[in-house]
Amino acid sequence: MKDLPIELVGVVVENISFSSDLLSLRSVNSTCHDLVTPHAFRKIHIQNSIESAQNCRSILASPSLAAHVHEVVYDQRDHARFCLLPAGVQDVCDELEIAELEEFLTETFCSLPGFASLESVVLNFWPSFRSQHGTEIHEHPFWFTDRQVAVLHAVHHAIKSSCIRSLRLNNVVLRSPACYDFVSSVTNSPLHHFSMSVVANSELGAWSGSKALNGSISSLLPVSNDNLKSLVLRSPEGLYHSLNTQLRSSHYPALETLVLENIVFDPTPSADGIEEFIIRHKGSLRRLELRSCASYVPSVTNSIRRWSTIWKRFEEELVSLTEVVVGDAHQGYALLDGTHGYVPHPSFPETPAELFKEDEELYLQFSDRVTLRSILARKHS
Repeated sequence: MKDLPIELVGVVVENISFSSDLLSLRSVNSTCHDLVTPHAFRKIHIQNSIESAQNCRSILASPSLAAHVHEVVYDQRDHARFCLLPAGVQDVCDELEIAELEEFLTETFCSLPGFASLESVVLNFWPSFRSQHGTEIHEHPFWFTDRQVAVLHAVHHAIKSSCIRSLRLNNVVLRSPACYDFVSSVTNSPLHHFSMSVVANSELGAWSGSKALNGSISSLLPVSNDNLKSLVLRSPEGLYHSLNTQLRSSHYPALETLVLENIVFDPTPSADGIEEFIIRHKGSLRRLELRSCASYVPSVTNSIRRWSTIWKRFEEELVSLTEVVVGDAHQGYALLDGTHGYVPHPSFPETPAELFKEDEELYLQFSDRVTLRSILARKHS
């Protein structure tokens, strides 16, 4: 290794993806140590265990290592599927161990400003943790959601005195707004990107017994500011809908990109709803992505807020948009069923084929207008 050109060693380092391999290479000699250290500690992972939290604090205690950390990722589990209440799994948690884990995680995340170069934080929430005996323990939803709020509180405390530009939250169980009063304390958020994936209504219903219960996404949105440029709101495992969306006070004058997946639009436009939130950002919005969203129909007797009407309004008002993306599936219509939760609307004044055809025609008209605008903008740039 010592005879290899330094440039070639650098190329080797850049193409190693596993942390364990980087750390092994780092220990070969002083040259490798100096080359590998910035790469090995650029992204650090905190697993859902006391030991992992302690390891992170050891890095924080070493200025020569902490200076290289640009991203912190909490509890990444590749290819795992979220399940709040797995069948046949019993809650066998040790309350004292849960409390100790929560304390260690809180102290660790509150200390994130110690990473002077930190730009991005990713928080993945899973309803289980690694015990001090090395076994995977599934948590009761009560303990899981309490820990989630504690970690979120700690990270928001850290944001106040850090350079964090990107915050991504995955598997969030939304609770009442009172649980997130700490969000409002970050009055001048430095975030340029905020992403949140929430637990679907159907998953929550298996625990709570309520098919309609879900908190408002507005509870965790950054306070209105001039920094936020990109916003992603997703519900990957099913439709998300809240009867109290409360987006009235959310405004981001620099917002350029908005991505929505499996989000249910309200039946009538209101200042608190998703549709009006989009329109409110018509002056800055450049890219809009809607995937498998739905228009909410309160009952079979209510009139439908048609997607053709929404697309027509977007065409008329989103005059700064240069890119629009939708998924392969139709943006549909959702009815709340007491037994099955949010389901496709069972009846229409027209046949579904006719309705979807009109929706598709108006979407294509809107999309063509946006595409033409984008072409003209490139020609004049």
